[in-house]
Formats: sequence, C-alpha cells, structure tokens
Amino acid sequence: MLTISAVIVEDEIPVAKSLETLLDQNDKVNVLGMAHNVIDARKMILEKKPDLVFCDIQLGKSETGFDLIEQFPEASFKLIFVTAFNEYAIKAFKYSAIDYLLKPVDPEELEEALKRTCKKIEFEEPQKEIQSLIQMMKNPSDKPKKILFKTSEQIKAVDVSSIIRLESESNYTSVYLNDGKKLLVSKSLKEYSDILEERYFFRSHQSHLINLEFFDVYEKNDGGYIKLTDGTTVPVSKRKKSLLFELLESI
Repeated sequence: MLTISAVIVEDEIPVAKSLETLLDQNDKVNVLGMAHNVIDARKMILEKKPDLVFCDIQLGKSETGFDLIEQFPEASFKLIFVTAFNEYAIKAFKYSAIDYLLKPVDPEELEEALKRTCKKIEFEEPQKEIQSLIQMMKNPSDKPKKILFKTSEQIKAVDVSSIIRLESESNYTSVYLNDGKKLLVSKSLKEYSDILEERYFFRSHQSHLINLEFFDVYEKNDGGYIKLTDGTTVPVSKRKKSLLFELLESI
C-alpha cells in the first residue's frame, strides 16, 4: 500500500486526536494536520494538498462538512466522512459511493477504507463521488436519477431507471442493466436495497432486488416467481408475496 497524506477535519478535538492516533499506527499514512472549522480546513487543504481528507459532517453549531466540500467541486483529494449516525447523509453517501466511517471509528473498518482509498489513488480514479454528493445535498428532496457503482475497473454512473435487477453473489452484487450489460460490485445487496426500495424496487427474495418497472408476470407455479420483461425469472419468498400483491395493486 502506497503512503498517503491526510488531513483531519473535526470540530471535537478529542475525537480528532483519537483518529490521529489510529492513523499514526499505520506507517502508510502521514497526517499533515487537523482543522476544526470550515475556514481553517479550506486553508489547510489548499496549502497542504493532501491525498485524503477525513471530514466530520457537523462542524460546530452552524457549519457542516458539506459546506467545506462544496468549495472543492473538482477536488484532487479523496474523501472519507466520519460521522455519528445520520440516516439521510448515509443514504447520500451510498448513492454517491462516498466512503464513510461511523463514530466511534472501528480500526478494522478504517483499515478497509484506507485500502479502498489507496486503490483509487493508485489508479488515479476521477473523483466523481464528490460531484454526485454535492448535487444530492443541494437537492435533498429530489430522488437521485443516477447511482454510482464501483467495480474493480471503474466507477460508473448509472441511471436508476435503467437497472432491471440486482442479485446477491456472496459478498458481491451483480447489477443487470437494460442494455444487456452486467456490473459486479463489491457491496452487499442490502446496501442497495436500503436506498432503492423507495424507488419502486422490490426485494423479492434475500438474493434478489428487482425494478418493478420491468415486471411482466407473476407465475404461481413452482412456489411462485416473477418474470421480468427481459425474460429473467426471479423467485419470491413466502413472506414477500403479500407485499408484492399490494405493490402490484398500486400500479
């Protein structure tokens, strides 16, 4: 793993020092400094030019990490948010494929986040995530039309309406699109279920999430299954059948 430089943006000094201590235990990370508000953080980032910024969401009573990130729409640095639980913010991170850590920071999760960041830096991946996140936070009432998927080779922006279905494959998820393409991403199906079920997607089975826009027919044979417009069939678990019928009646 290559050595990366980092800046910590956190208004609570004990929390910032705790994260710094964890990072100091990793000889591949060089912490350049800490900032506790947006003005100081912006100045430090411009001066130090870090590879990575750890940023809290809430910075004092009136500022947020989003106020800072909006000032870097073409950011050259990678970003990891460190936050207490915030349902909407976490949903935004998942849509935009931004890395985040929950407080208190777990050392193993931190290590995994650092590995992902090093991979992005090594392959010079463009920072599409920040632009996507900024757009979503500016329009919190809008449901995003696109979602970012990270494969081993790229970060791809996909129209939500073009997703036919998602299928769990061990610790990976296969995403099937209406142009016949398939993406393999290293996130669980549950993560996508959490953010897509409000977008007319239905978790028919523990291994399947489908876009009901591509629903064709429900067959009662063989325990019950759904046939999609691309000819694919997916099973429906017993406990999901009543919910499916309710959804179909609302179409």
